[in-house]
Amino acid sequence: MKPHKIFLTFLSILALIALIAFFLPSGGVVIPPGIHINFPSLKSLVNYEEVQYKDISSIVENNRPVDTIAPVIGDTLGRNAASDTTPGKEDSAAATRQDTIADAIQRKQRPRVKKNRQKNLQYPRNDPSVLYPFFRSLEQLPGQDKLIRILHYGDSQIEGDRISSYLRNQLQKEFGGAGIGLFPVVLPNNTNIALRHSLTRHWSRFTPHELDEANFRHERFGVLMSFSRFSPYYSYYQDEVYEAGIRIADSPISFDLNSQFTRCRIFFGYNEKPFIVKMNYEDQTKDADMMPATNSLKEISWNVPPGLDELTVTFQGNHSPDIYGMALDGKRGIALDNIPLRGSSGTGFTQYDTAFLKTMMNHLKIKLIMLHFGINLVPLVREDYTFYENRFYRQLKMLKSVNEDVSIIVMGVSDMSRKEGGNYRSWPNIEKIRDAQKSAAFRAGCAFWDTFEAMGGKNSMPGWVFSNPPLARKDFTHFTYKGSVVIAKMFYKALMKGYRDYQQQAPTGSAKAYLPDTTGTGQPDSLKHAPAQHQGLTDSIR
Repeated sequence: MKPHKIFLTFLSILALIALIAFFLPSGGVVIPPGIHINFPSLKSLVNYEEVQYKDISSIVENNRPVDTIAPVIGDTLGRNAASDTTPGKEDSAAATRQDTIADAIQRKQRPRVKKNRQKNLQYPRNDPSVLYPFFRSLEQLPGQDKLIRILHYGDSQIEGDRISSYLRNQLQKEFGGAGIGLFPVVLPNNTNIALRHSLTRHWSRFTPHELDEANFRHERFGVLMSFSRFSPYYSYYQDEVYEAGIRIADSPISFDLNSQFTRCRIFFGYNEKPFIVKMNYEDQTKDADMMPATNSLKEISWNVPPGLDELTVTFQGNHSPDIYGMALDGKRGIALDNIPLRGSSGTGFTQYDTAFLKTMMNHLKIKLIMLHFGINLVPLVREDYTFYENRFYRQLKMLKSVNEDVSIIVMGVSDMSRKEGGNYRSWPNIEKIRDAQKSAAFRAGCAFWDTFEAMGGKNSMPGWVFSNPPLARKDFTHFTYKGSVVIAKMFYKALMKGYRDYQQQAPTGSAKAYLPDTTGTGQPDSLKHAPAQHQGLTDSIR
């Protein structure tokens, strides 16, 4: 090809790029079924503007993940742990610029690291009594054969026991306790650093996601928002006998206290026929029992010696019960359960059998619920998130109604970045979602912790991604394990400060009831019949 033709072709390509950049909306376009097409604006192509990423050196220096198992395991989720949000697909251009950006961030770090300001818990009307029931339970723990249970709900940000594992270990060291808590027989996405887990055949896991295609019609999903079975869920019962087992072994990359549990419990119910269950460890069958048919929630419990290398629970029968979870705990102290709900924005709890959920929560004697959601809502860019605030408020209101001793802490949405004009910028709606969560928490009488600001605020995620070692994954959404430890350390400090303040300020035995303000921002109960446009947020719990 002649030189002038090459030049004309090149100019034509540039003109085409300029036309696309001029006519394509700045926010991109979405093509069904959810394909997002974005392109740099003409201004960004002509005038390159480098975003000033937040310096997070003081955050890392004051919350270093060095006293944990992180150096052993690195990023436990690996690269095959797909993001459950639409953004975050790193392109080749970003890959070539990472080292340059990382170097620039390192150069901008202060020569002397300043102590970062502690991000404390926030309370409605600055009234910390919303957590007094939980703090009082902590205060009464020493010398008692009492177990305090904490539920840690979240989206894929906590998957694999991230954040939960560090919090559990610190709380158990401070207040006693052992074990990894409650988990489903069939693990979601087969990720949990706290245990080695294997199943025989026949097992199935059911979540609300399968309701439309399921051949059962009940909505009893319990605390874990799922249940498992070892026989098919038919409306009639065959003569075939099914046998299935779950083997739990000590994980070499978990905290030592995880293997020091002294009690194993199975929560089940609604089996139309009896089944046999066996407990095996140390190469022996230690117990075997026939469990009768039941139409309610039941529990099987075994006392086991601490420090077991492995144990196996075997089931046999021609009709499986719905198995709502397995718990490995101590008999006293703290139990903390990691409950990741991939794809959820935290608004699905009231959609299913809340009476059964409350029954199981009361059976487990829940004292604190932590909710960490938000990243799945970020791609739904809106000017106003009142619809989300109201729906999230309904969830908090229902969870608070379990009993008067349940306290709730909402951990706000974390920072997320998308690429704009060659730079990574925070999504423009992060703070709006954070504010909606905070408002819902305060209306419901719950505490709030600002994850976004704790990370460093706007445009802080690149600092986490390009940190050495990386504290967030290259989808600019999810923390690595080490990053989750940094977040967990900051949250733990805030929680313990709240507890120490309670010890100094609250009269002995006091835990006044906080009355949430339900008169200020709407009528939540009316949302049961809200118009369709306000129901545009769907949880996909898998």
